[in-house]
Amino acid sequence: MPGRLFPARWNGRLSITVTLATAISLLVLVSVGGVLGVGMWLANKNTLALMSANANQSLANMVDRIERHLLPAEDQARFIAERIESGEFDPQDRATFGRLLTGGLAGVPQIESISFLDPGLMTFFAARYGGGRIELGDVDHSDDPRYREYLASMPEEPHWVPPYWIERHGGTYFSRVHPVRRDGVFVGAAAATASIRELSSYVRKVGKGGPGTRFVLYGRDRVLAHPLMAEGYPGLSLENPLPGLAAFRDPALAAIWREQGRSDLVISLVQGTNGHTVRIGGDDHVFMYRRLDGFGPEPLTVGVWFYVEDVSAEFRRMTVAFIVGIGALVLSIAAAVILGRRIARPIVRFSEAAAKVREFNIEEIGELPGSAFRELDRQAKSFNAMLSALRWFELYVPRKIVERLVKRGDMDDTMSSERDITVMFTDIAGFSSVAEHLSAPKVAALVNRHFEIVAGCIEAEDGTVDKFIGDSVMAFWGAPDAQPDAAERACRAALAIADGIRKENVRRRARGEAPLGIHTGSATVGNAGAPGRINYTIIGDAVNVGQRLEQLGKTLFPEGTEAAILVSGETAAGLGSGFTPKPAGRHRVKGRAGEIDVFSLNG
Repeated sequence: MPGRLFPARWNGRLSITVTLATAISLLVLVSVGGVLGVGMWLANKNTLALMSANANQSLANMVDRIERHLLPAEDQARFIAERIESGEFDPQDRATFGRLLTGGLAGVPQIESISFLDPGLMTFFAARYGGGRIELGDVDHSDDPRYREYLASMPEEPHWVPPYWIERHGGTYFSRVHPVRRDGVFVGAAAATASIRELSSYVRKVGKGGPGTRFVLYGRDRVLAHPLMAEGYPGLSLENPLPGLAAFRDPALAAIWREQGRSDLVISLVQGTNGHTVRIGGDDHVFMYRRLDGFGPEPLTVGVWFYVEDVSAEFRRMTVAFIVGIGALVLSIAAAVILGRRIARPIVRFSEAAAKVREFNIEEIGELPGSAFRELDRQAKSFNAMLSALRWFELYVPRKIVERLVKRGDMDDTMSSERDITVMFTDIAGFSSVAEHLSAPKVAALVNRHFEIVAGCIEAEDGTVDKFIGDSVMAFWGAPDAQPDAAERACRAALAIADGIRKENVRRRARGEAPLGIHTGSATVGNAGAPGRINYTIIGDAVNVGQRLEQLGKTLFPEGTEAAILVSGETAAGLGSGFTPKPAGRHRVKGRAGEIDVFSLNG
């Protein structure tokens, strides 16, 4: 089958179609696949690096913002304390000192209040209320044991106090306290207070527009700031100023330290930044966080959590790019296979046509089409020219001889040897008288039509047409391949020729007498001729007798006989029961010393 990748039976040799398709496909696979693999590896590495850089930068930015949000409280507490310690302001001068507190609070909107606590547990403060107004006030804490206990154990250094609940304000606060000493004597403490609600609003604002949820933990198990706390959080009290992590309303944050379903991150984080993933409710959550010290006895944990899907867009794009790349690779391999087959197809056609030449099936071979490739196109044109020459060669040389030479490829098979053969000679009786009344083209047409009938009948019985001699035909059986029934084949061919001539004469409405002489005998068969021009033919007495029998038929049969067939006794002896040769006497033929038995054969 043309274009077949594999032969019906493998002969140990590779198919050029398979080899070309495989080689080109492998080349495409190695080149395109290599580029795709390296590209995906680099893309994955760069994506992870970019995600890592973005995560680290985002978390560092959030830590920086939280610090910048809280540090002004330290600055204001220190500023007030230094003004008192220097004697520049006297807390007892409420009018002047009040202006100091009010001015300090106006410049730092993230601070809820600035206050001064004296040794008698009286607090004078400037506080920010709704609408941005700032008011002064004082509170007596002398009856509050918490304040008395705190004042008794107050550290000498500035510090952040743990978050505490103020009932009258209904909120939790976070204060920076700076002890004040004048001439070594404790005179009170300046404090700048930040609201947890305000800190949560700030955290919500920082995270707005970005993936995930920002948060700040106080210690490990309490929430200091979270978007859910920006409008207040239920259940807080004097005993529980901060919500516990385990029961927090954000279930993802509540599970941050859970061990079940926990795994490490695939991206690298800078030193000081930690992270992990936790599978919660069928979804993977990513947690990244950093420890922030210096804002109270417990360290702060500033972090963010988000769904893996929130940051998987890059990986999805990489997946799409990978799929597209694989598709391109498959298409490239398919194109390579098609290209390989297109290149190999002319070669396969040439191979199949050459195999038919080897079998000498010239009539089954079509001309090879041209090719877009110069070398293959030149090959096709050369083969077509050779095919044309072979077709002419087939017309001039006996087909069986050439077929045997082509198939066997051995000149020894056609070297001269003695064989038992049956030879036939045919002739058109009275041809000269008929030809002289016809034009040359009509004579040629008459002869060619006659030879067509004769040669067709001979070849139908596997005979070999040796040559055309004028209006005569010489043919033989028994060579180059042995034929035990050569005599019967020759006689069947003769009867078929006679029948064909009768039918042709009816068509032409003319008489074309055709004597046939058939003789069986021993003759030399093989190549004869000069070194540069040889002919495969038969030489010997059998040829002579066959030709004399053909001539004898012109005298033994009456004028007007359409087909006269004479066979020698040797030929008649080789016929089976299907033939009825009639004795025609013993006759002397030229070239023979004695007489031979002659028989007539009629269909």
